[in-house]
Amino acid sequence: MASGAFSFLYDWFGVNLQMFYWLNGLQAPGWDAAMVAGSRLGSFFNAAWIFAALLGVQAWHRWTPPGHPAAWLPHQRVVGRWLLSLGLAYGLAAVLVSLLKWGFDMPRPFMVLPPERMHRLMEPESLHSFPSGHATFAMLVAVVFWPAPQVRWRGLYRALLVLGVVWVGLSRVGVGVHFPADVLAGYLCGLLCGGVARHMVPPLPAVGVAVEGRGQWAPFTKRHHRRLR
Repeated sequence: MASGAFSFLYDWFGVNLQMFYWLNGLQAPGWDAAMVAGSRLGSFFNAAWIFAALLGVQAWHRWTPPGHPAAWLPHQRVVGRWLLSLGLAYGLAAVLVSLLKWGFDMPRPFMVLPPERMHRLMEPESLHSFPSGHATFAMLVAVVFWPAPQVRWRGLYRALLVLGVVWVGLSRVGVGVHFPADVLAGYLCGLLCGGVARHMVPPLPAVGVAVEGRGQWAPFTKRHHRRLR
């Protein structure tokens, strides 16, 4: 697959290929369907649905009075920060992944491996394998939404984010369009872009949100607000 120094960074001296064969060869009832579903979950195009949902929450807060039945929804300032962070992370990731794909020009597994040694369940968007755009998107979404303002369900909320990242990454190998190294590189790209975006968007004013927040989705609950006084 590669030689010299790049063999260590990409091939891992054969480990990358062996991991691909093992993950791609897993067989269990419903496994292929789960792999296809995971790949669809990690598509960059799903950003449109996320933006639409966040804008819907913003509209709900704007046009409904305080104390409405859905007061448990995230506070509009929280949603506004999510929108800015996600938009910036998405733009950074789109540029970074595109440059890396064209720069390294690494082939997809089905382009270099014997067809009888693997099974391919989906068609890729391009022929450039490194890094995985789906893994990048899954990771940046997790990073952007990681600061969960809801205290009671934060553990479950974050567990679902982690599950989504792992599911998408495994699925890209499972459907036969990426090597594990592509997925790992995608994770790093998403972590970088999501982290940069979160730090570039101004943080929420703690006390102000505590006073105006609706429900327990406010970043600081009344208990936290009392501690700040």
